[in-house]
Amino acid sequence: MDASTDDASGSSSDDGRGQSEGSADELLADVIGARSLVLMRRHRMNAAQRARRRRSVGSVAGRRANRPRDFDQGMRGIMRDYFGVDGQPPVYGERTFERRFRVPRSVFMRIYEAMRDRPFWRQSINATGRPQAHALQKLVAAFRVLAYGESYDRADEYVRLSKSTVEVATTKLIEFIVEEWEPVYLRPPNDEEVERILERNAARGMPGCIGSLDCSHWEWAACPKGLAGQYQSRMKRRTIVMETVCDENLYIWHIFIGAPGSLNDLNVLRISSLYFDVVEGVWPPRSFSFCVNGRTRRLLYYLTDGVYPQYPFLVSPYPNPITPTEKSFNRLQEALRNDVERLYGVLTARFHILLHPGRLGSVE
Repeated sequence: MDASTDDASGSSSDDGRGQSEGSADELLADVIGARSLVLMRRHRMNAAQRARRRRSVGSVAGRRANRPRDFDQGMRGIMRDYFGVDGQPPVYGERTFERRFRVPRSVFMRIYEAMRDRPFWRQSINATGRPQAHALQKLVAAFRVLAYGESYDRADEYVRLSKSTVEVATTKLIEFIVEEWEPVYLRPPNDEEVERILERNAARGMPGCIGSLDCSHWEWAACPKGLAGQYQSRMKRRTIVMETVCDENLYIWHIFIGAPGSLNDLNVLRISSLYFDVVEGVWPPRSFSFCVNGRTRRLLYYLTDGVYPQYPFLVSPYPNPITPTEKSFNRLQEALRNDVERLYGVLTARFHILLHPGRLGSVE
């Protein structure tokens, strides 16, 4: 076969391959175009349906009617059970009240009197002239959520309130307590209180100790997915860290909460106000002194576990005690440091909401 025949056969095969590739490209383009057209038509149909659909909000006809919860019935049940009506004593006494609400009746009434006239808690009248829920109903529902860790609509049959109302009441109660009483109770102890703490700890064998320091994790169920890695603890759960200091009576005078769960106790300490106060010389006070092994010191300290570094204001046990003196010191130090461990046990026993993952939407 000569060269002209080879050229003809080669050109015909190239033309056939080119035609097949071109037809495949055209077919692919047709498929993509048809799919885009179908998606565009579907989008237009959905938009038209949404435009024709009437929104059922406010007083627009078609909205689902509110349930006839009978707020008066819920209020009568609460008064009958815990406060008494028509001169009759309440069904449940003081001990039952404190066990179910986790606070004495006097503390509960103090909170109620302080917030009953605020806008959300005040009993209102709706557009039809009917009285709405009483402030006492909202407060009882919020305390039930904190005490038992139950869902927001768990007490609906008793307090006669919707899930959304109980959720808002719980958040408002927490915000109110922090706003109203944080400056009064969540503060460093004054000189008289410090002196009393030092005397008690010196009698227990730890002169110069002003409290026990430790951290705990609280699982956060509503953690945003974008922050999952930041708040994931070593247990592979999304948590926030609570750093607390308390005395023998479990009085919490320092709490630093909200640090990501990926931080350990040492990282949390270095970003807390407690550390900066010590570095800047603001706290603890230097007007008190104590004597250890014949030496007088003025820097008061906290009891911690072995995770914390050997700072002058932190006293941790010996990592590998050998001598009888070191072993005795470790036993005494761990016995006094159990104050803060006992604190977390009491908190979770009183307020079961800490036993369940937090359902709040933000760290604040």
